[in-house]
Amino acid sequence: MCRIAEKMREDDENPRSGMYFGNMEKAADEIDALGRELGLSPTQVVLLTAIMRKDSASGIGPHILANSIGINYLKLLTYHNEFEDLRRKGYIRIDKKGFFSISKTTLNSLIMDKPVEQGPPTGLGSKDLLVRIKKALDLREEDQCTTAEMIEELNALMEINPQTSVAREILHIKEDLPPAECVILYGMVYLYYFEDDDMVGWHNLNHYVNDEELAILRTDYKLERLKLQKNGILEFAGRNSFLEKDYFKLNDEVKDKIFSDVGGIRRKEQSVTASRKLAAGEIVQKTLFYNETEQRQIAQLKELMSEKRFDEIRAKMKDKGLRTGFTCLFYGGPGTGKTETVYQIARQSSRDLFVIDVSQIKSCWVGESEKNIKKVFEKYREAVKAGGNIPILLFNEADAIFGIRRKGAEGAVDKMENSIQNIILQEMEDLDGILIATTNLSSNLDKAFERRFLYKVRFDKPSREARFSIWRTMLPSLTREEADILAGDFDFSGGQIENIVRKREVRSIIDSTEPGFDEIRAFCSEELIEDGTGRRKIGF
Repeated sequence: MCRIAEKMREDDENPRSGMYFGNMEKAADEIDALGRELGLSPTQVVLLTAIMRKDSASGIGPHILANSIGINYLKLLTYHNEFEDLRRKGYIRIDKKGFFSISKTTLNSLIMDKPVEQGPPTGLGSKDLLVRIKKALDLREEDQCTTAEMIEELNALMEINPQTSVAREILHIKEDLPPAECVILYGMVYLYYFEDDDMVGWHNLNHYVNDEELAILRTDYKLERLKLQKNGILEFAGRNSFLEKDYFKLNDEVKDKIFSDVGGIRRKEQSVTASRKLAAGEIVQKTLFYNETEQRQIAQLKELMSEKRFDEIRAKMKDKGLRTGFTCLFYGGPGTGKTETVYQIARQSSRDLFVIDVSQIKSCWVGESEKNIKKVFEKYREAVKAGGNIPILLFNEADAIFGIRRKGAEGAVDKMENSIQNIILQEMEDLDGILIATTNLSSNLDKAFERRFLYKVRFDKPSREARFSIWRTMLPSLTREEADILAGDFDFSGGQIENIVRKREVRSIIDSTEPGFDEIRAFCSEELIEDGTGRRKIGF
């Protein structure tokens, strides 16, 4: 190639001058030799050499290539078939802008003076095949090959590597699949393995087929005419009560077979994205005290979620055509026992808790936050399907993502917030489990969320009687008279009383003595932060 470029220089006296197409005769021997080695025509050898000579990270445009070999752009267009043949053989890539570049595989082969790999390789493992699937889809997304060429290449890869679980199962599935459905199959395999996405939407596949093909696929899917559906390969993974089924996934048994060489299906019921799982048996028992109205509502929820009644209630609601999911909102000031109540309900009903970390849901990358919240609900569904007691999905301090939607949102952040909220609203409609949200700022909740909460429990600061019971429970050393004085003098929440008890415990450890009643009163006074005029500045 170096000799070809040198002999075809436009100006023999200038080493930096470009190649001149009219000087092919000067390099005829080298062109013929390289053509025989690579299986290319003389014109293709010159074009490949010219692209190699001018290739950059972003490729080379056709006008620049034409200038570099001393022909006009129109003349370059007459070599369309030569370029297409070079692309089909894998020597070059042509992107959607018409820019030419050399594939990394070809470049490495030429640098190492080895034959360029022709045709799909044999002896690949399942991981290698999965990487090849990803690369092929990436190339199609970049318009560097057609859909038909992508499917042809991937199918050939599977056929010559049948020893792998990936190829074995895909070959079995695609026996009677039309090419367009093969795109869905390969797309779902890629998204599950590399993106951990088990809830595929049509927007995930629109890079690999044209608009007309996509429209036909969507129509056949809605009418359940896809062979992937009829054969039980693809199953609905979207909205249980929403007729427009937008999301789908590979059947779990199929995934287990495809990915058996690389660990099989990921047991999603064991973890929930952006959450921590707390087993019911790990929750420490605590005695909580409520005002009369709270007590009545919490008692109803405990009965509803008890192991004895929950399945019975769900079955009767289902028979009457009613939704079987339960959504609850616990709202009120901080320290009033909202979150702890959820924990104790979970413990008493033997239900695991999936506590959502809102900070892990929100991402700075466009589209990632929506994907994160989708995965939260998808994996919660998997946990519900796994059997046993249905777990509780807890959104603590929910106002951070359940807030008022922004009308006419134009900024990226506002659009992302609205998109997350729309996903949650639909998921709450279709919920087949238990969702509890807690918030200190109920006024910040969107009205659409309020309607979707079946139970709404307001947590007020405890009454004097409740405060008396809390003091007596947390500090058994107090006399009834002392507990009554503290309950009357300080309008504390349960969380504030717990703060004082902890502070007392720290002091007893440091001084090796038990603080007396006067010191406890001093701790209570310190709990109220004032501005020096008797007015509370911050605090509960």
